[in-house]
Amino acid sequence: MTTQQHKIPITLGVTGHQDLREAEQKRLCQSVRQIFQFLRQHNPHTPLQLFSALAEGADRLVAKVALEQQIELFVPLAIPLDLQDFQTPESKAEFMALFNQAKAKKQVFERSLLEGITKESLQTDIEARRQQEALAGAYIARHSHILIALWDGMPVNKTGETAQVVDFKLKGDMKDLPKRYKPQHGPLDVPDTGPVCHVLTSRESGQPLACVGEMEVLLPNNDKTNNNQLNDLKPLLSGDLEALNHFNQDVARYATRLKLQRRIQKGQKYLLSDTELWQYLLTLSPAFKTMLGVYSTANTLARHFQSRLRLFTGLILGIAAGMVGFYGWYTSIATDLPALIGYLILFLSGWGILWINQWRRYHSKNLDYRALAEGLRVQIFWHLGGLTDSVADHYLRKQRGELTWIRQAIRAINIYDWVENKENLGVVHWHWIRNQAPWFSERAKKNQDKAKKLSGWIEKLFLSGLILIIALLVGHVTTVIPPTSLSHKLLILLIAFFPATGALLHHYVEKMAFEEQAKQYERMATLFAKADEEVKKLINAPIQNEETQQRAEEVLFELGKEALEENGDWVLLHRKRQLELPKGG
Repeated sequence: MTTQQHKIPITLGVTGHQDLREAEQKRLCQSVRQIFQFLRQHNPHTPLQLFSALAEGADRLVAKVALEQQIELFVPLAIPLDLQDFQTPESKAEFMALFNQAKAKKQVFERSLLEGITKESLQTDIEARRQQEALAGAYIARHSHILIALWDGMPVNKTGETAQVVDFKLKGDMKDLPKRYKPQHGPLDVPDTGPVCHVLTSRESGQPLACVGEMEVLLPNNDKTNNNQLNDLKPLLSGDLEALNHFNQDVARYATRLKLQRRIQKGQKYLLSDTELWQYLLTLSPAFKTMLGVYSTANTLARHFQSRLRLFTGLILGIAAGMVGFYGWYTSIATDLPALIGYLILFLSGWGILWINQWRRYHSKNLDYRALAEGLRVQIFWHLGGLTDSVADHYLRKQRGELTWIRQAIRAINIYDWVENKENLGVVHWHWIRNQAPWFSERAKKNQDKAKKLSGWIEKLFLSGLILIIALLVGHVTTVIPPTSLSHKLLILLIAFFPATGALLHHYVEKMAFEEQAKQYERMATLFAKADEEVKKLINAPIQNEETQQRAEEVLFELGKEALEENGDWVLLHRKRQLELPKGG
């Protein structure tokens, strides 16, 4: 598996008019090509992929330019292939040429029919076809980071029209929108939206426009960041795309290292090891390879950065303790130059470590990449259990802003139902539920033991400081320890050093949040144990039918949501606990 398959692409969608003017198509191609080149220039480590339903006109024009630029083409068919309606033989030939290029890479998939629509109704009912095409438009807009719209800018309130798809991308709503595309958490939930790159386009059926090919970036909520300046594409750049590019840069930098490569491969096989499904899925679906590759890579990188963070945390604590020692030596033992030089060296070393950590972003990368991996883990097992729900609709809702890129990344690679055989409840039970319950129990115990052990050391250090103070008082009163003696000076040093070291350990315990994590892990262990019991009953049920499968899906859905919420809370818990030099109270 190449590193390209471990990367997360920027997903572009296309919508637009079907009746383009022949004389304007060259200019439109130039504008679309400019958009692709701009995004590549500013996101050099990130591949691009395009979603196009291959309708006549705009869909096909943008698809052709994408293939010319060696951008992957994905085709979510709104209407089944055998029911496609072509106006001319030339139109059919154009469609099939693009369709076959995507099909050769297994990048064509049909969208499920809306409730109440059948293949028969699609043949005779124009409105049914419009609704089905609107579904494809909503799907493309939802799954794209950026929507390219070849559009005249005229609002049209018809189902599936370009104006409706643009409105959906900008506001999260459109006419006759299927329930699955509405906000999942009630009317007050903020929908996921994104920018639209509007390329001004005339229609054959309308009046020719003067500024064909001019580009304008439309932002959600009528954001006027660029004051709607024509041909200014900079508003397409965002912190989410920057975070995505950083991840892909880390993939290129670290995933090629032999040691990490082995861990990535091991992580992929561990998730579904010893199952026939493993080889079956690898052969069947490139999309599965990508999802599994990104999961294992994100998980491996998170652990890599976590090890760096732990190393740096230990060094900072050691440096802080050393600084206390040098300061105490200088003030209590001997006011000589070596103590000051030692203090200065440690101070500069601590500052350098903090600078490297901030520059390399070890803390945030550890959290972000773990959040990405955990979201993909749930998504993989949801699919295997028969669920078509998207993790992106239920994940990190409370952590909007800088973590939005993770939801968008999951949605970008969770592009269609890549598991044809969904009767895999046993696999889900064995490799997810059964494994996670003891894992959470073990982690809870480890965190409890660490908190207890370190609390014991903190108490001993403060108690030692108290004992030394008493000893110093007794020695001073009895004149056993003269104030000018070396023993007196050493006691003064240790009286400051022991409590200060205890305070540093207390700072470390708070930073690592051992007790809070133990409580979270205990709750999740109980939850997974309960799910284990429920799924076992369903697997061993004498009658396996649709009701059994539906009940299993309900259990997996609730379990997945709880796992996502737990990880979101974990990220929130650690997000503000940045590595820093301990501060005095």
